[in-house]
Amino acid sequence: MSSMEAAGLWVGLNILLLIFLSARVGQARTMFKINIGDGDHPEMTKAIRTQGNYIEYAPAAIGGLITLALLGAHPVVIHGLGAVFFLGRIAHLLGLGMNKWGQGRMVGTILTMVTLLVTALALFYFSFT
Repeated sequence: MSSMEAAGLWVGLNILLLIFLSARVGQARTMFKINIGDGDHPEMTKAIRTQGNYIEYAPAAIGGLITLALLGAHPVVIHGLGAVFFLGRIAHLLGLGMNKWGQGRMVGTILTMVTLLVTALALFYFSFT
């Protein structure tokens, strides 16, 4: 698998995750009959924040993966960063969005930040070598 193919895999998985998170917001809106905002309903707020938080970080992570692939990073680098980011977002979903794992939000946030930091450093490295 080439670097671009690896990036494509992780971009595709992240698109599917975005669709899932968006569907959860739509489902909550239907269930609680809330058209705009969160209606002061905690579950609606959690669904909105889980999707919103994903949207805040995914563009940088996905853009980083694609750029690293274009700069010639090895597919293992792309897979490593893609997997850690994706697992971090799943952990965040399980913690904040679904209340299934008490530490999930914290673990997801840490994994996301570590991925973004390592991606940034890798981008500097591959840009100057």
